[in-house]
Amino acid sequence: MTLLDMREIILNDAETKDLKLDDTDVLKVYQYLMDKYDQKEYDGYIPVLIKEPYIEIVYRPTKEKAYEVKQQKLRQYLSLFDSDIYIQDASFDAFHQSSDMRKKALEIAKTSVQMYMDKKTTKGMYIHGPYGSGKSYLLSAIAAYYAAKDIDVIFTYVPDLIRGFKQGIDEGTIEKRINILKQTSILILDDLGGEFHSPWFRDEILMPLIQYRLSASLPIYVSSNYSMSQLVDALASGHDEINRVKATRLIRRLRDMTELVKLS
Repeated sequence: MTLLDMREIILNDAETKDLKLDDTDVLKVYQYLMDKYDQKEYDGYIPVLIKEPYIEIVYRPTKEKAYEVKQQKLRQYLSLFDSDIYIQDASFDAFHQSSDMRKKALEIAKTSVQMYMDKKTTKGMYIHGPYGSGKSYLLSAIAAYYAAKDIDVIFTYVPDLIRGFKQGIDEGTIEKRINILKQTSILILDDLGGEFHSPWFRDEILMPLIQYRLSASLPIYVSSNYSMSQLVDALASGHDEINRVKATRLIRRLRDMTELVKLS
């Protein structure tokens, strides 16, 4: 195959016929066309011809590969945070709207994620209600939505998170863990208050985490079996005045960051 033959093929393709090419670019474009005609994939990636500012072949994921990558991104921190309860196939469309309360919760969730996509800042949600009311499912649908938009999101189950931080003391990974939680674009905490919260976890992990995200305008989505006033009691540990003041300060910051939603 001569350069002249290659140029002829390039001139006969609707995508490339108007390109002005030197000999080096002819080789690139010809190779691109051969891959295109053969519908070649490279481990889930397909070639795309970039024409400006210079000729270049890049490889972009197929729809299937892009979905796989997004799911991997969503789960990339699960092992670090000892959490595996993310409902992978959750979606807003599949969230049951069997009551006005659930319809309102879904509307708030959709508004929250859309505002983030439009402005890159939004209030998160604090969803409370009994076991089985759909809190985890709605949080999973929120996580799936953000992941589909290529937004970094961490979904973690708080009781597992607490155990992971205790393990992190021995492993020396406390700072790494908290910095990841602080800086991820979207943080989702499922089942806050689901088990005993020590004053150490409340004051050294939760408070700095929430304060950082409040100051940086980074959203947080939380579910709990408790209302916020009930959560103050759960976080106050010994219920002495000092502990209660610290728990109240934390909840006030959380309230500033979230829309309150009740499910039953």
